[in-house]
Amino acid sequence: MRRHEPSLLRLACALVVAGSLFGCQNRARVDQSTVLATVNGERITQRDYVNYVHARDRQEPALPDNAQSRKIILNELINRVLLAQDARQRNLERQPEVSVALKEDRDNILARAMLKHFLATHPISIARLHTLYQQEVLKGPHVEFKARHILVATEAQAQAILADLRRGAHFSALARTYSLDVASGRRGGQLGWFSAGDILPSFYHSVAGLRVGEISPAPVKTRFGWHIIQLEAERPYTPPPFPDVERQLYRAIEQRRVDTMMAALRAHAHIHIMPAADAPRAPSAPVRVPS
Repeated sequence: MRRHEPSLLRLACALVVAGSLFGCQNRARVDQSTVLATVNGERITQRDYVNYVHARDRQEPALPDNAQSRKIILNELINRVLLAQDARQRNLERQPEVSVALKEDRDNILARAMLKHFLATHPISIARLHTLYQQEVLKGPHVEFKARHILVATEAQAQAILADLRRGAHFSALARTYSLDVASGRRGGQLGWFSAGDILPSFYHSVAGLRVGEISPAPVKTRFGWHIIQLEAERPYTPPPFPDVERQLYRAIEQRRVDTMMAALRAHAHIHIMPAADAPRAPSAPVRVPS
């Protein structure tokens, strides 16, 4: 029989999700949901319960929604609060590894809050979606491509891979070994079928200039890094109706606005990147909008 004991992994995950990093006094001002229990005066609320269940369900199969399961989950929440209270009494938050983890979690929460605030204050109109549909779906080239790629951090590394390919190395083997795009790298660099609206313009223009079977003669630069691309096939493309791509267009506009915001923040910030001593520098990744 399975024992319903709270795992440390679930407890750690729920500590972050419940937002306890901001302190119980701050939480008391914003969390007005029903109080389910108190532990040494600290409240456990309905919102704490819901957040904990969401975190718990990502770690293991969900419990059935019944009285027994609710009792199990509430007891796990009580145990979590007791552990956190005891940790604070022992000043464990001053331990270097704990302090670093708390800072990372707090920064993650604040970053997600900023993205949520930015998107909420920059709404996207249906007219803007229709304009993008006209510009990038209906007026775009009506052809789809199937390609593979190898993504690396530097132009020098990309040139070295091109040299290996010219000497007869297998594209798929190099992709599995070197590509920073791990998901496609496992498939030998396979990207599947895509059209103009699915990828970055510089990548698409490079693919469109290749013949089937040809490899890009020079590395292609995008914000993700440097790409070596091989075109595998192409076919005619029938644009989908607006309702079928409305959500995709919405997400594309959100991402572009976030990229613009991040560019402005970086332009006004004082950023100094220390040179890595013994590791290749990774390409700067775009900030993904929250789902």
